[in-house]
Parts: sequence; structure tokens; C-alpha cells
Amino acid sequence: MTIQQVIDKIIAYHPDLGEKLATTCDTVKYGDTSRECTGVASAIYPSPDVIRAAGEAGCNLLVVHEPSFYGHMDPLDWLRGNETAEKKMALLDAYGIVLFRDHDRIHAHVPDGIFYGLFAELGWLSYLDQPLDVPTDPGQPLIRTLTLPDIPVAKIAAMFKEKLGLKAVRFTGNPGTIVRKAALAAHLFPNQQKLIEAIEREKIDLLIPGEIIDWEVPCYFKDAGQLGLNKACLHLGHFNMEELGMKYAVNWLRELAPGLPVVYCPNEDMYRYF
Repeated sequence: MTIQQVIDKIIAYHPDLGEKLATTCDTVKYGDTSRECTGVASAIYPSPDVIRAAGEAGCNLLVVHEPSFYGHMDPLDWLRGNETAEKKMALLDAYGIVLFRDHDRIHAHVPDGIFYGLFAELGWLSYLDQPLDVPTDPGQPLIRTLTLPDIPVAKIAAMFKEKLGLKAVRFTGNPGTIVRKAALAAHLFPNQQKLIEAIEREKIDLLIPGEIIDWEVPCYFKDAGQLGLNKACLHLGHFNMEELGMKYAVNWLRELAPGLPVVYCPNEDMYRYF
């Protein structure tokens, strides 16, 4: 089976994008797809360490969720002469790896492929307040809410550290928070009045957001913590929040590539701490 044939099976596995197909970022980002496929690796992002891990595992198709070359559509023309990008391409060439992005299609599933994988890997599917096959309202600030069995926030942070290979988890709020109601939120850009209103209305103890702006929602949780309220925010970051969805993806990728090695390559922590 060629790499292109595996990619075709991945595309067929996902829902049809319809009109969105014309603007999708889900394309081959690098490499020759006509070669025989030796194995498939999944990752949230193809860092050099991830590329090496995929290559050493015998995989020459790397399926990633986020951009590979520092822009949403991954154009390469502007990177001519960029030492970092050229060395990354040379590493891909050395292992003969093709990069294929799976972003819009995996999110198009009902339930959403990334968030189903996230909750499945956490063992939280049974805690969801609504089944994942109930579509979220894009006009609402909370992606999903959960009712948990009174878990200390420190225990939840430790779980994320272990599952994601993190050196630390950024935290704002009351470190003694006992979490009964938790929520995921998307990328937090100004103005977040609606989000804070939703947190109050739904009596959310723990928020797990995507990107954040320090002077809005984090300040709300900082104030709540210093006032002794049972509120906490775990700042996992975009990649960390969604990475478990790509870990879970090996389950369906194995069905599409029988007989081939299929592996997950973790990014672990993007940041270092001096």
C-alpha cells in the first residue's frame, strides 16, 4: 500500500467536508506520497524529536493535527533560507517521511475525534454532562462540562502531568479546590465576559482552556483563589489540551493500515523551566 493509498483511506474514514474542502488545511505538507508505506505515526505536532521517533519506529507517514511549518496552511515558499525550517526538511528527507495534516476532518466527526479521544484517554467519558454526539453550540463559551466525583485539583494536575509528559502544569486559583464541576473552553481571546458569566452560571470549579490572555480569565481565577473560593484553572495550553486526541487516533489508524506499524509519538512538554 502506498502512502497516498493510506492517506486516501484516512480521508474516506472521516466525514465529507463539503464546501469546507476548498479551504481545508488538511493536505500533504511535505514528502513523496507515491512510495510504499512502511508505517504510520500520529502526533499533535511534528517536532524534530517526533520526526526522529517516527522514523526510528519505521514509519514514513506522520499524521499530525497542528501546523508543521509555523502557519495555518503551512506554505513553504516564505521559508527559503530559513535555517530551522530547512534543517527540519532535511530531517524529514533523511527518514523519507511524509507529513499529512488531519485537523478539519478529525474535528468534523460527531463526536469530535479530538475531544472524544481526550475524554477517552482521561477515562472521563462517563462524567460528561451531555453525550459527545450532541453537537456543541459554537456560540457558547464552554465546549463541554463534566460532573466529577469531588476530585482535588492537585490530583487532576498530576494526572495531566503523567499522561502528557509535562514537567509542570500552570495553575491559577485556589490550590485546595475540590472539583465537582469542570469545563473545557476553546481559545480565549478578548472579551471573555460571556465565559466568566458561564462559569458563574454553571458553577464551574475547574476550567481547562486553550490559549489564554493573562489580564482576563486568569485574573478572575487568581482573585477567586485569593478570596478563598473553590475555583481553579489549569493552563494546559492548546497542544497539551488536544494531544491526547492524537494519542487515541492510533486506535482507528490501526484499522486503516492493517499489518503496518502504527505508533503514537508524544510531544511532551513544549516549555522548559529554568
